[in-house]
Amino acid sequence: MIDSEGSDSAMFDNALEMFVLAGRSLPHAVMMMIPEPWTGDPSMSEEKRAFYEYHSCLTEPWDGPAAISFTDGVRIGAVLDRNGLRPSRYYVTKDDLVVLASEVGVLDIPADEIVAKGRLAPGKMFLVDTELGRIVTDDELKEELAKAQPYGEWLKQNAIHLDDLPAAPYVHEINSSTVLLRQRAFGYTNEDLRLLLQPMAVDGNEPVGSMGTDTPLAVLSPRPQLLLQLLQATICTGN
Repeated sequence: MIDSEGSDSAMFDNALEMFVLAGRSLPHAVMMMIPEPWTGDPSMSEEKRAFYEYHSCLTEPWDGPAAISFTDGVRIGAVLDRNGLRPSRYYVTKDDLVVLASEVGVLDIPADEIVAKGRLAPGKMFLVDTELGRIVTDDELKEELAKAQPYGEWLKQNAIHLDDLPAAPYVHEINSSTVLLRQRAFGYTNEDLRLLLQPMAVDGNEPVGSMGTDTPLAVLSPRPQLLLQLLQATICTGN
């Protein structure tokens, strides 16, 4: 089902197609794969929270960074991952043209022709339904999908929490002398230990990472750029 030689985007497309072919609507499958940050949102409805919690048992969130566009030939939309690390902005014109892109100004549209504009927020979805002939709002779409099934009742009846499990009859003790051997056997790297396991063990936090760079732009740096470049050149040449 998943082409392991494909790119990250290709693998996402493979998984999304699988969920849709299994009987879910396209927006439903996208909500499963790119959920909102639902665990700590007190304003979210119980139905939507139950939807996300139920589907978290089926698949892990695709946190990107990703701004994904999708279509089934009738509906076309876009969604931003819950970390919001990709720009995604849209225009709606008087003649019902919808333009969504990663940057503003990809098309030269006169300001007096624009009736609405905005940006996708983290975890939010933008959907145009050509059958209905309108833009379906994020709240309307997700509340409808969240109330389509009794996800909250299914969780109450079937979810098993760690606190409810009986005590283990025997707990394996830590064997420090074979830790390195077992880590090598299962393919652990120094990066796994430092970026994934350490945050969970020390702070009890979910590990978060990004392929981006936080290097400040040169224009924002208070350091003289010509002198800095001269020092770098000197170091490189060894003079």
